[in-house]
Order: sequence, then C-alpha cells, then structure tokens
Amino acid sequence: MLRDQIHVFRAFHQLVQATHMRFHQSECMNHHVWIVDNNSTDESLSFIKKKYPKVKCLLLDDNYGYAGGYNRALSKIDADLYCLLNNDIEVSEEWVPKMQAAFENDPQIGFAQSKIVSAQNNSTFDYAGGGGGQLDLLGFPYCRGRYLNHCSKDIGQYDDHKTITWASGAAFWVRKTTFNDLGGFDEDFFMHFEEIDLCVRGKVNGWTTKYIGDVKVAHLGGGTLHSKNPRKLYFNIRNSMLCYSKVLPLPHWIAIISFRLIFDFLLGVYLLLSLRYEHLWAIVKAHHSFFGKLPKVIAKRTKTIVPFQKKLVFWLFFKAKVQQI
Repeated sequence: MLRDQIHVFRAFHQLVQATHMRFHQSECMNHHVWIVDNNSTDESLSFIKKKYPKVKCLLLDDNYGYAGGYNRALSKIDADLYCLLNNDIEVSEEWVPKMQAAFENDPQIGFAQSKIVSAQNNSTFDYAGGGGGQLDLLGFPYCRGRYLNHCSKDIGQYDDHKTITWASGAAFWVRKTTFNDLGGFDEDFFMHFEEIDLCVRGKVNGWTTKYIGDVKVAHLGGGTLHSKNPRKLYFNIRNSMLCYSKVLPLPHWIAIISFRLIFDFLLGVYLLLSLRYEHLWAIVKAHHSFFGKLPKVIAKRTKTIVPFQKKLVFWLFFKAKVQQI
C-alpha cells in the first residue's frame, strides 16, 4: 500500500511539473494558473507554494466538493475563459492556444474538451473523457472511445471537431458568461455528473459543447475516487437521476426513472449475491437521497430537452470488444 501511495505521489508530482511547464511555454501568454485547494489535510498546498512560487493558490475553508469548490473559486477569479483541470492531468504544449481559438471562432461554444488519453498508455483513450461525452438512449453516459469499462486504442479515429453532449470535468473548458448565466455547477451534486448536468442545462439554453480532437491531454486517473469506489457509484446513480429530473419532459422522465429503479434493483441483487455489500448500500443510499431531494430539484425545472443519442452503450461496448479481437 505504501509503495502504491509513493508511486501515485511521484506520478502526481511529475504531472504538476509538466503541466506548469507547458502552460508557461504556451503561445497564449494572457493566462494565469491557479491551484484551488478544497481544504486538503496533507502538505500538497505547501508543496505547490514551495516548488512553484509563481502559481497562484486559493485555499477554501471547507471541502465543498467539485461543484461547490469550483463555484467558490471561479467567483474570485476574473477571466473570460476558464479551464478546470483535475490534479492528475498533463497538458500538451499546443493545447491552450488551440482550445482558446475554438472559443474565439465560435461564440456559441459554452463548453469544450480536447481528446483525453491515458497517462499510463497514451495510445489508449482515457476512461474520463475519451473522444467526447454522450448520453445513450437510456441515459447512461459514455465517451467516444470509452464504452463502459472498455477503452479503445487511439488510432486517429476521433481527431475531429464535433458537437458533443458533455465535456469531461477532468479537463473542462467553459466560457465565463455561460457559467454565470447557468448559475455554475449544481452544488446538490457535490461531485460526479455535475459537468454533464451543466452541459445539458447549457444545451437547453442554446449553448453548444465542442470536442477538439486534434489536441490532447493525458489523465492519470483515480486522483479523487477510484472507478470501483462505492462512493463513486452512489454519486453517479443519484446525480444522474437528479440531472434528468431537471431537464427531461415528463413522459421521458417517468420512463427513465422507472427503468433506473428496475435496473438498479437487478444490479443490487447481483451485488448481494456477489457479497459486495458496500456497493449495494451505495445504491440504496443513492435512491434514498434522490427521492429526498426530488421536490427541490423539480423546483429547478425550466425548459426541457431530451439529450440522449439513439444508441445503447451496451451495444457499443460489445462492438468495441469484438473489434478488439
């Protein structure tokens, strides 16, 4: 365990160092790098201040999660364009100018992401973002190049520029006017799915989300919660239902929530038989929290939209696995 922690720390240090260097090598000099500390309890902030004294640091007085942390941070940072980077992302040298140019060339772009590959193997798409985020017919999120837990090889198939449904929160670009018009992230989410919720709300209000595939970043992964962590399951189940309760027309909402109740019940039975009690309890808590927050969420409904693709992620997963053979 200690060896794993040392390995992760070294990898994190290398990513911070590389990202800091690439930002300052960028052709776009009119930018500032901020480190937002969500009331961490380790020595990471003092480490940053010592190693990178030119980087600006903002210390929050509590852990407000991804949503609340960024809402508070961006209210204190004056810029026309924000890029929200996770603590385990390494950027490429041309990344900043190309992403910035996309916003300058199209005033309707509210959100954007680049290609995201794995830091462990940069010829493979990363779990968190891949070639741009979509929502399948049943409301399950997926990325081009990443279907369920399968990450495809990057062979240039997604080097395009494309309008997508959501941009990854791991390296999330957002226009200041868009962010403020939508009231920022929904803090009821705390963490996970909040970037999807924001992009969907943006789509309802006329903003587009763009994928810029001819530039990429590398994601270490697992910097906050591992994909198999029960808390991640809890937030993803609860927050997806919260998101759809705000934007789906009533008939679609009834169909999706009914399906999720059945699907999660069957998943719970499987987890029970597999003796994975923590994950089973995460599902129970997610539904309990969702129905507890439902009256508050319904009050947030304004315009409605169906943001789903006419595809099933399970079928896309099967096709990707077959093509791999």
